[in-house]
Amino acid sequence: MKKHYLAALLAGVGSMGAQAQSSVTLYGLVDTYIEAINHASAKGGDVVQAGSGGLSNSRFGVMGTENLGGGTSAFFDLEAGFNSNDGTFATAGTLFNRTAAVGLSNKTYGALSAGLQYTAMYDTLIRYDPMGFAPNYTWFPTTGASDDFSFKARLANSLKYVGHFGGVGIIADYSFGGDAGSLQSDAAYGAALSYDYAAFSAALAYDYRNGAITTTGAWTKTSNWSASVLDVLGPVTLMGGYEHYLNEPVTGASTIAALAFAGVRYQVTPALKLTTAYYYQINDTAKVSNSWMGVFCSDYALSKRTDVYATLSYAESTRNGNGSYTPVGVTDATAFADSQTGITVGIRHRF
Repeated sequence: MKKHYLAALLAGVGSMGAQAQSSVTLYGLVDTYIEAINHASAKGGDVVQAGSGGLSNSRFGVMGTENLGGGTSAFFDLEAGFNSNDGTFATAGTLFNRTAAVGLSNKTYGALSAGLQYTAMYDTLIRYDPMGFAPNYTWFPTTGASDDFSFKARLANSLKYVGHFGGVGIIADYSFGGDAGSLQSDAAYGAALSYDYAAFSAALAYDYRNGAITTTGAWTKTSNWSASVLDVLGPVTLMGGYEHYLNEPVTGASTIAALAFAGVRYQVTPALKLTTAYYYQINDTAKVSNSWMGVFCSDYALSKRTDVYATLSYAESTRNGNGSYTPVGVTDATAFADSQTGITVGIRHRF
């Protein structure tokens, strides 16, 4: 009799587990590098330094799903960034600075989530940037040190929808400003539309955000739009696109700028991947010169989770008619001269 009761209890527990089918996963990535750059200060000179996040920003997180039945699941994702070279948080005073979201997903209708989440522009362009938003080196999501016309990478207090219908992908997001008396103050929204057919992919994306409302009842308006394509030809992937930026301040002149980018990835062997990338920054602001950067990266996989890499980049600012120039850097924190060279070697491990 006791055996029958025990068997019935275990069967009930197994049935509950089968219905719920919950899972929680701890994951992360550690990326540490050594970098050498020239023109490293206003006085010139070279510097050799250690850092975190050469190809990917170091992070750890926990995500989970629960099967609710009928093709619908609940999910959450909490992700924190940290600096692997010194152990500090990437954002002081904030634990989950990368993602903090919860939502519902349906196999037919897509997913709707709320919290701190990546924008439609970010989710789209990371697929088409040859360097995949690698901090060392890309001019996404910021675009060099000379002038930063970055789109918004993440939105707090946001709702986000992601859906896939055959080869068509749709992303939409909206962030509540949260200011009393104005739905527009600090609000932001964006959307993206992508199409995949065989080895070809193309996408359009839009990002818009308001500044805080002023005493006059106005606010700064900033928008970005982008168009991108990629095509996979055997071991070679061709990719490129264009991003446009418009900033309309409450007072003063508007700023219009753009970033054109292109690149090639070549999977030489299953373990070795080579990437070349080119970025050209355009700005119509008076006395702000255009600039460009070329990148070459070699990435070698030691295993499915561990790889080593070496990256070389060179950035240069064009000259204005009077010979002046806007300082340019290979990252968004190193602009002191009309050119800069950066070399990075690092190791990355996923868990």
